[in-house]
Amino acid sequence: MSHRLALAALLLAASCAVQAQDTRVLFETDRGPLLLELDTTRAPITSTNFLRYVDEGRYNDTLIQRVVPGFVVQGGGFRENLTSIPRFDNIASERNNGLTHTPGTIAIALASQANGTPNYTSGNSEWFINIGTNSNLNGQYTVFGRLVYGLKTFTTIATSTIIPGTEQPVRIPLLRRAVRVAAGEIPILPVHTGSWFDPANSGRGFLIEVASASGTEQGPVLLVTWYTFHEGRQIWLVGLAPFSWGAHSVEVPLQISSGGQFGTAFNPNQVTANPEWGRLTVRFTGCDAGTFEYTSAYGNGSVPVRSLTQPTDEFCTGQ
Repeated sequence: MSHRLALAALLLAASCAVQAQDTRVLFETDRGPLLLELDTTRAPITSTNFLRYVDEGRYNDTLIQRVVPGFVVQGGGFRENLTSIPRFDNIASERNNGLTHTPGTIAIALASQANGTPNYTSGNSEWFINIGTNSNLNGQYTVFGRLVYGLKTFTTIATSTIIPGTEQPVRIPLLRRAVRVAAGEIPILPVHTGSWFDPANSGRGFLIEVASASGTEQGPVLLVTWYTFHEGRQIWLVGLAPFSWGAHSVEVPLQISSGGQFGTAFNPNQVTANPEWGRLTVRFTGCDAGTFEYTSAYGNGSVPVRSLTQPTDEFCTGQ
């Protein structure tokens, strides 16, 4: 099995549902988002250390400086300006916690001793994510979590072009920001792009797109189209709002248009628009479910939704 297929299988087995109790961290990279789930039960010391770097912003604007094809992707050592990340004291090893080096697992990096063996008390800021099954690392380097979303992003990073004779990518991936995901929430992710429907109301639904503005390197935007009907006429509401990776809800201002009909009955003179209709708060409760709340000049309410489609090459399961 290829490393990509092995990692895909791992991510399909991993749940993106919010019922999971372990802490999650969202990496915003210049190649896309990565969602990590930490095992705070079996690796409490290592997880606490990692979260300390996350919470103090020490992983923000840092480099993913090492890529060994088929082996590991490593970061957490250097800032974008090539200076070292300010480091806390080294931590004790939890290498025999029962977690193994399978595709997509994250572990703490260690310095080597003079004889080439790892210095088990040298763990601090640097981490690596396994590309393949690296059984030779079991019992040496502490695994403390796993990748639960971001196969496309991770594959892009793991297949970076490397400077010959080194382990450094020609274009070094940048970790722009690392943030905790709010407890009991799932962040808005590219996997949420698609068609969504209201199970209680046939003919009503949403088109959602999680994307970046074309031709820019700015952060993601959420584009919403809400289609419904009233008194036999179509009603379309559209809106756009920027957000940051890791956000679990986005408030989108909507404008409304109504009156037009499809096909030969379409008459542009019948279309009316109101740019101040109201606001829609988009929040997902899993990969394929969510609740959208609205406030408007015509009333307030909420709409439970389920997904009809998901993007290809996006792996995420859950309730």
